[in-house]
Amino acid sequence: MPTVVFIYRIENNPTVFYGKYVTDYISNDHQGLDKEVFPKLIIGLNEYRKKQNLLKINEDDGVKVGIISCSSKHSELNYSSLDEIECFDFYHCYSTSFKFPKNIYYVNGEVFDLTNN
Repeated sequence: MPTVVFIYRIENNPTVFYGKYVTDYISNDHQGLDKEVFPKLIIGLNEYRKKQNLLKINEDDGVKVGIISCSSKHSELNYSSLDEIECFDFYHCYSTSFKFPKNIYYVNGEVFDLTNN
C-alpha cells in the first residue's frame, strides 16, 4: 500500500505534529504529495475538533504539510501493523482491502471511522 509520512503545523503554533497516510492508490499525476495529504488532514483535524468543541479549521488557516517520506504500493518495506497508529498525532487509513477499515482517522488518541460519511 502506498504510504506518505509527513509533518504538519497548525497556524502559528510552533509545535510540529507527525502524520501518516496509508491508502490503496495515489495517482502519479498529483500536484505534490503535500497537496494530496492536505485535504485528508483537514477532514481528520476537523472531525477531532468537532468532538472537542473547537472551531473548525479552514483550508486557508495556515496549516502547513511537509513530506518526510513516501513509498509505492510495490514496496514490501512499507508494511507495518496498525500497532503503530498511536505513535502518530494524525493517521489516516483509506483502503478497500479486507485488512483495514475503509476510512479511519486517528487524531491525538481518538479514532474516527468515517467510512459511511
